Order: sequence, then structure tokens, then C-alpha cells
Amino acid sequence: MNETEAAPEGLSETVVRGVGLAGAGYALAQVLNLGFYLVLARLATPDDFGQYAAGALLVSIGLLFTESGMMAAIIHRRDRVDEAASTAVIATAVAGALFALFALAVSPLIGSLFHDSKVGAVAAAVSGLLFLRSLLVVPEALLARRMSFLRRVVIEPAGVVAFGVAAVIATANGLGVWGLVIGNYVQIATDVLLSWALVGWRPRLRDASVELWRELVGYGRHVVATTALLRAEDQVPVLLLGRFAGTAPLGQYRYANRISTTSLALVVQGASYVLFPALARISHQGPRFVDASLRCLRMMAAIGLPLGLVLLPLGVPAAVILFGDVWRDAGYAAMALAGFPAGSTLISFSAVVFKSAGRPDIMTRVHAVTLVAMTAAMVALLALLPFDLVGVAAGISIGAVVGGGYGLWRVGNVLDVSIADLVSQIAAPAAAAVEMAAAMVVVEFLVVHAADKATLPGLLLLGAEFLASAILYGGLLRMLGPATFKELRSMAARLRPRGGRGGAGDSEQIPEAVSTR
Repeated sequence: MNETEAAPEGLSETVVRGVGLAGAGYALAQVLNLGFYLVLARLATPDDFGQYAAGALLVSIGLLFTESGMMAAIIHRRDRVDEAASTAVIATAVAGALFALFALAVSPLIGSLFHDSKVGAVAAAVSGLLFLRSLLVVPEALLARRMSFLRRVVIEPAGVVAFGVAAVIATANGLGVWGLVIGNYVQIATDVLLSWALVGWRPRLRDASVELWRELVGYGRHVVATTALLRAEDQVPVLLLGRFAGTAPLGQYRYANRISTTSLALVVQGASYVLFPALARISHQGPRFVDASLRCLRMMAAIGLPLGLVLLPLGVPAAVILFGDVWRDAGYAAMALAGFPAGSTLISFSAVVFKSAGRPDIMTRVHAVTLVAMTAAMVALLALLPFDLVGVAAGISIGAVVGGGYGLWRVGNVLDVSIADLVSQIAAPAAAAVEMAAAMVVVEFLVVHAADKATLPGLLLLGAEFLASAILYGGLLRMLGPATFKELRSMAARLRPRGGRGGAGDSEQIPEAVSTR
């Protein structure tokens, strides 16, 4: 059966409930992750986290070439999926092994780059993660292709628990950065075992072929180029801070980045995991594809923009109250990163549309613009601000906002929709989020001062401020964009379980076989 024929007309129902399941699973993983990092913040130092971030530089870059766009190519493919997946298993495993050996060989250079021999030792130790991670590419792609939410509701939370238990035990015994290395190995190994156990598919080596590899690489080459720029966006701040400011500021940045990306990923990971395979199924259906894309934009903006801008009032109290006063600088960096989740929400939406429409090449240009804008802003701000950490973080926000705007403009070209119509989809959420953030900045820094309170009172005040932010944003959105507010409320209502339905099994309402016939 052809997959496009198998997709039901009520795809939006599956997508909404799928987003709920994926988002709930991701939220669970993040709650667990936060709990472990609360403990790790008191067992490991900013230097430990900075040394790990610097040592993992080659792993982050190597993952780009290991994956080679295979995941997106498998998700988008419409025929010979079994053969393509078998081919991808071999290609990614071989690439992972080769790049792991390369990373091990050049690890001393990483230590020299950061003027720290311990960073070089960490780089050597984590090189094996490249091979382990390569084994995840195909099962992840097949689970996403089926709109199966096992990865979000089972595999990721289990991996987080594995990491947390291993890292906490190791760092509690004085291993410092090596505890983080051990934790990451345990997490990836858990992910690999569970992914292959739950995907329900095994490769057949006789199905692999050079011809299919070329087809997969042909589709994935634009994804590789895009991911290369994305990796550069991730690693330029690491290079700047690690080399010129030291591993302690780099460790502060990693915690600030964790605070900002947690709010972002609730939207990006919970939505794009479902939206890409869903929109890819209807990308040939003209008006339906356009309408679905615009609706996705409205909902992603309505959730993603306030979750980013709320960092302006709550970044500092969140860092200090949750992780301790030693991480106060991470709070100021989180404030400066407030524009990053907002801009990245638009970039992520653009990526979903471009890949669904079979135009992943455009994402390369979007990330090129983002990287140039981000780097230029960071360099300019570092020249103006004595506080390197805040300058780097603010530069990242500026680059994300510029890249998001450019991505939105290019989406208009693909969908044949004017930029004015696209902006109108996000105008009300953007205005409501800005007004909410401005009001709560006054409340926190002139009235409440939650960051200066003891832990328990501070936690209560932080929770109250977050709740107040949500209520204020909801009220503003209802006034400024009643239609968007109503749609958001309707989507939330549809996420609630119904009698005789609900649960992960809903994802199987769309018939999906790994092999199409």
C-alpha cells in the first residue's frame, strides 16, 4: 500500500495528539534531566562542565558526517524503504567507526587549542561516542517515520535516567568531568539498546546497495550542509569562550544554554518530531499543505515565543535558585539568550516546511545567514562588553532572530504566501510575549527579587512568577489574537485523554510498514 494513500484524512487529529504524546514524553525527560542536573550542579564545577564541552567538540562535528543526512532521507523516502534502511545501517556504522578513530587520533590537538591537556584527554575518551551514536540513526528514523512515540515516551526518559544515575554516582565519588563522560556513554548505550529492541525491524545486508546509498546521500547532502552550519552555530560560542575566556565561563554558558534550550525544545522536539513526517505526507496536496503549514506556524509561535522571552525576567532566579549562587552568571547569560528560543522556533518551523516540500537545500541558506549574523553579533558585542559570557549569549540571540526572519521569508516563497500573511500569523503571540516579558521584568527586578531569597521561598516565588507569566500571556493573547487563543485552547482540549482512546497506541492509527508495497 502506498503511504500517501494510507494516511487518513483526519491527519490533524493524529498530529495534535502526537504532539501531545511527544511533548509529554520530552517534558518527562526534561524534568528528570533537570533533577539530575540540580544534583550535578553541586557535585561538579563550572570547570568540569566546560572541560567536557570543549572535549566533546570533535564529537559534535563528527556526528554531522556520521549521520550524513540519512535520517531525513529515510523519513522522506516513499519506496524501497527496507532496502534504503539496510543500506543506511551499513553506511552510518562504517562512518561512525572511521570518525571515532579520527577523533581519537587528533584529540591532542583539541587540548592544545584550549590550552588544557585535560581537555585533550576528555576528547580522546569521548571519541567512541561517535560510533555508538551512529547506531541510532536508522532506528530513530524508522520510529519517526511511523509517527511512533516510543522514542519520546520510553527511550529518551530511560536514557536520561541512565545518564543521571551513572553521572551522579561517578561525580559523587570525586571523578569530576570523568563522571560526565561515563554518564554520556551509559546514556547512549541505553538509547541504542532500547531503540533496536523497540523498532521491530532488522537490517538485511543483502538488500544494501551502492545505488541506494547514492540516492540517500543525494537527498541528504543538503541536510548535511545544513547540519554543518548548525554544528558551527553550536560550536563557535564554545571556541570563543573556551579559548579566550576559559573553561569556567564555558561551563556557565553550557548551563545557560540548557536553561534556554529546555524551553525551546518543548516546542521544537515535541512538534517537529511529528510535523515533518505528517506534512511530508500531504506536501503534494497544495492548499491542504499550505493551510496545515500556516496552522503549525501559529501554534509553534504561540507556544515558543513566550517560553523564550520569559527568560528575561526568570533567567537569573532560575539559575541561582535551582543550581546555586555559583551559577548566577549562567542566569545573566540565560537572559541574553531569551531571543534564541524565539528565533529558533521560526527556524525549526521553516526546516519542517522545507524538508516536507522536498527543498532541504533552502535550509542551508537559512543556517548560513544565521551563522554569519550570530558570529558578527558575537564579535561586535565582545568588543563592546567587558563580560564575555553575556556578549556571546546576546550574539546567539541576535543570530537566531535574524535567521528566523530570513527563514520565514523563504517559507513564503515555497508556499506562495506573502510575507505579510506569514507575519500576521505570529504578530499576536509576539506582541503578547513581549508585553508579558516587559511586565514581569519589572515585577522580578524591582519588586520580588526571587534570586536573592533562600531556596524554599525562592522556589515558591519562582513558581508563582512563572504562573503569573503564563496567566498574563494568556490574557494578552486573548485580547490581541482571539482567534489564535481559541485555536490554542482547542488544541489543548484535544490533547486530553478520551474514553476508549489515548495512549501511545494512537500513533498507530496511521498504517505504516517499514516496507511499502
